[in-house]
Amino acid sequence: MDIFKKKKDDNPQTDNAAPEVDEAAPFKIKLQDGKACEKILTIEIGQDKIRGEYESYYHAIAPKANVPGFRPGRAPREVLEMHYEKHANDAVLEQLLSDSLPRALRDKKLRPLTTPELKDIRFSREKLSYKAHVEIRPRVKLSKVEGLSAKKEKAEVKDEEVEKSIQNLRERHCQYKVVDRPAAMGDFVIADYVCTIEGKELEKRKDDWIELKTSEYLKGFSEQLVGVKAGETREVRLTMPADMQNKNMAGKPATFKMEIKEVKEKILPEVDDDLAKQAGDYKDLTDLRDKLKQDLLKRLQAEKEAAFEQSLFDELLKHNKLDIPQGLLARRTEHLIEQAKQRFIYQGGTEELFDQEKEKARKEFEAEAKRQIHLAFLLDEIAEVQQITTGEADLKAKYAELAERYRQPAETIEKYYQEHKEALESLTDQVRNEKVIEYLKSNAKVN
Repeated sequence: MDIFKKKKDDNPQTDNAAPEVDEAAPFKIKLQDGKACEKILTIEIGQDKIRGEYESYYHAIAPKANVPGFRPGRAPREVLEMHYEKHANDAVLEQLLSDSLPRALRDKKLRPLTTPELKDIRFSREKLSYKAHVEIRPRVKLSKVEGLSAKKEKAEVKDEEVEKSIQNLRERHCQYKVVDRPAAMGDFVIADYVCTIEGKELEKRKDDWIELKTSEYLKGFSEQLVGVKAGETREVRLTMPADMQNKNMAGKPATFKMEIKEVKEKILPEVDDDLAKQAGDYKDLTDLRDKLKQDLLKRLQAEKEAAFEQSLFDELLKHNKLDIPQGLLARRTEHLIEQAKQRFIYQGGTEELFDQEKEKARKEFEAEAKRQIHLAFLLDEIAEVQQITTGEADLKAKYAELAERYRQPAETIEKYYQEHKEALESLTDQVRNEKVIEYLKSNAKVN
């Protein structure tokens, strides 16, 4: 993230130092320390600058100003000032703030992490003064980077895991045959239904596929459909689970009025060479099992490596403390909450249901945001101290990796990033962080 980028002249450390004052007209700028990760700018603007802004404002509106009793653009200046006084005050104040704050930040070499908060604004025709609370990068003092201790488990694939994958393949290549008999466990029924709770219709479906199984979320639902035949109607009565997100349904008696259209039997393919050829480019069943085992091993190795990295990060965070900028933390927390909300809605939830529960989970989101920010600052500092950078060869390798993942020519991937500056900067940071992580791994104690 570019908010963590640092230049050598950024954020001068003035802790315990006397306030700096810039007396150059037309601004006076004083720099002081605030809370952790905060600097306070006190900015004063004198009468000459304020007068100039008013002159610019009235000069701009005079040719087109509409004042009752005068033709457009012909009202005297004193009349303009009476008629447009409030608008002029607001416009001049906005212009002075938008001019002075960026200058003050540049003069004091401050790069805010978040939008500065303006306080104590005092404005008249003689003087403008205000304070800008600026959130900056924390001081990062690395205590322990090399020799971090973390556990790394060995990846092993058991035969039963391969057989489970075979069963999953059978499920994906199964067929469904319409049968003229009563439904049994393991069958599917295709039905229209209406769900009512306390006399209100809360759900309605058509042509819904319902698998009859002993282990299910709505306990007892399948049992009441065993024996039903196509063309029949049946009422299923049960108590809805108490942990349902929809509080209008949770823990309440419900009635499902079912109209059965078909009963289908699931037919699984045999475990033989034909299944292997049906599943993909495999010579026979032995080849299928070998390839499945290789895929499972590769996936498991990636999981173990990710777990090792997280354990390493835990150690890094534990040994290298820093102050977390609170504004940045709040912004990142809201970002994570919004991401979770979008996933929830995508998976079929509603915005209303999410909003009912989000405050309960806010501490978890905030803890994750804090971890991400802490880690990002540490990786950035390690990269600078160890002079770890991203070169053209590193980017070329990443383009090739992305090309294989997305099945696109490497030239297409490279062209995209060259044409999108922000995406390229983000990718450059990502590659640099990956190199920092490899540095941490190569210098870690693996248990």
